[in-house]
Amino acid sequence: MQLALLAEIFSVIAPLVVLAGSGWVWAKRGKPYQVDQISLLVTNFGTPCLVIHSLLVAEIERTMIGTMAFATLVAMAVFMAVNAVILRFMNLSVRDYVSGLTFPNAGNAGLSLSLFAYGQPGLALGIIYFAVCSLSNFTVGQSILAGRGNLGAVLRSPMIWAVLIGIAGNLLQIHPPLWIMRSLQVGGGIAIPLMLFTLGVSLATLKVNDLKRGLLLSALRLAIGMVAGFGLSALLGLEGVARGVFIIQCAMPVAVVNYIFAVRYNRDPQTMASLVVISTLLSFATLPALLAFVLG
Repeated sequence: MQLALLAEIFSVIAPLVVLAGSGWVWAKRGKPYQVDQISLLVTNFGTPCLVIHSLLVAEIERTMIGTMAFATLVAMAVFMAVNAVILRFMNLSVRDYVSGLTFPNAGNAGLSLSLFAYGQPGLALGIIYFAVCSLSNFTVGQSILAGRGNLGAVLRSPMIWAVLIGIAGNLLQIHPPLWIMRSLQVGGGIAIPLMLFTLGVSLATLKVNDLKRGLLLSALRLAIGMVAGFGLSALLGLEGVARGVFIIQCAMPVAVVNYIFAVRYNRDPQTMASLVVISTLLSFATLPALLAFVLG
């Protein structure tokens, strides 16, 4: 039984490590890679196709969509409150760091692990978490960094509209023609491989400037995420695939988009880059134990 569990854990982690590692090697060898353009392609085309197709074909209870969305909102609120208190206790800037510690990498890493661990049902629930997390980051998170809201950017995001279309289609049991579904499937097929490859490239190009602070805050992100994931899933009565996906998403490292926001608003981008790199590397070390608890 233990060997079977180890084999299952390896099968979940291996694709993430191989694809992200390939991106890292690619960047370290000096190969050209237009991160901005490819990220734009994934964000505005690949991910919307993946979202719509996954939600249309997913066989999940209608109530679970609302439950996962509510659980994600609760998790974001808990993360932000706890991180704000700890940052004040450590005499660190809440404005600079609380968003990065609150909103995890629910896209590149979280969606991939949800798919590899639980298949299409896991991916669909992971997308709901990802959508709520992204919406919260683009509104609340960006407002904290910038000192103002950016609702226009949210409304212009293809991913948000893709989620609404996918959920509406799932709830109303809409079945588009086969050629549309296959087109969405092929278009969405580029999203996760490119997400992981780009993550690896980003890890190779971002620089660590404050190892001590980076380690401390990265460990904080992962520890609070794991504890909150297990605690809130029990408190909210999540079970089965929903519980596993929720815990996985909560325990993900700092997202690359938080570094992009830090650069845009000049909120200590060097430290945020360190958090992305260190928390992602630490998560690779903690994933086997996390998946053992979730899948065991």
